[in-house]
Amino acid sequence: MERIKQFLKKMSASGYDAFLAVKPENVSYLTHFTGDSSHLMVSETGTFLLTDGRYSEQARMECPAGVEVLEWLDNERYGVKTYAYVLQKMNAAKLGFESNVLSYADYLKLSAGLTDASLIATTDVIDELRMIKDDDEIAFLRKACQISDAALQALIPSIKPGVSELELTATLEYQLRMQGAEDISFATIVLSGSKTSLLHGHPGTKKLENGEFLLFDFGALYKGYHADISRTLVVGKASDRHKQVYAMIREAQEKAVFSIRDGVVGNTPDAVVRETLSEEYLPYYYPGMGHGVGLEIHEQPFIKKGCDTVFKTGMVVTVEPGVYIPGWGGLRIEDTILVRDGEPELLTNFPKELMEV
Repeated sequence: MERIKQFLKKMSASGYDAFLAVKPENVSYLTHFTGDSSHLMVSETGTFLLTDGRYSEQARMECPAGVEVLEWLDNERYGVKTYAYVLQKMNAAKLGFESNVLSYADYLKLSAGLTDASLIATTDVIDELRMIKDDDEIAFLRKACQISDAALQALIPSIKPGVSELELTATLEYQLRMQGAEDISFATIVLSGSKTSLLHGHPGTKKLENGEFLLFDFGALYKGYHADISRTLVVGKASDRHKQVYAMIREAQEKAVFSIRDGVVGNTPDAVVRETLSEEYLPYYYPGMGHGVGLEIHEQPFIKKGCDTVFKTGMVVTVEPGVYIPGWGGLRIEDTILVRDGEPELLTNFPKELMEV
């Protein structure tokens, strides 16, 4: 119940006396419940997980004592009657809700049905708490990253001309599972040649050829927590341009990583990257160069030029500068790091020297 206590402390100065969480990751964060299709209502007078018969037993096993598991009344999932019943039990009249998550249709339904309550829009209340990871979360993220490193290392012997991007994707995802991942963190990206300029391109039937970049962006999911790592290799021998651009991005990435520590403003890593890149390549730099990672693959803070979030010890973020040149290719080097008071801890540790395979 420690996370719920922290949330209630934050809620006490909010202007509402109950809160409705519908975002699955926020429900999971506060309760440790790993199912879906369930909502959470929190107040000083009680905490209720609203679910259905598919998950009620699981919820009672996973939720801490103090969270009451309640099945939707009349078996009507997301029914207003259930919300009204819980508000009455809570003796609450002001209900905060996640305005950036709850659909407009559901908002209208709640507005019409909860005639004795006021709805108060909020944004990212729980998400802000989630930015600082506790010891368990850090352990899960560290393990997810270790699995990812090991999977890529195990994949190296499979990289050779004539192998397709899809074949490598399948082998990499197999290795993630074999190393202990419960799932992949997100859709695995394996791109080669000129396709590497596509930031979020899709692996296809293209076969690897000598003398081209090969980009990986992937991660392991472990205990619900996401790893995120990118590495760019060269199939065969690297050209002079490959070496030049790679050395520039590696320098920018390492400087950006070690610019991050407790108390530093979130726009600093982007500024460091811009100072490091040559004028020739600045137009090909994508400015969204990092993000928080945890129960979601992309979560607060989002590291870019306008980011005013101050880094704090316990945040886990990615640093992933890259350049993407249409018709030629691109590269990205990305690590997941733990913010600390001094130098950050790299959670992903696959080598960053330019690898020719």
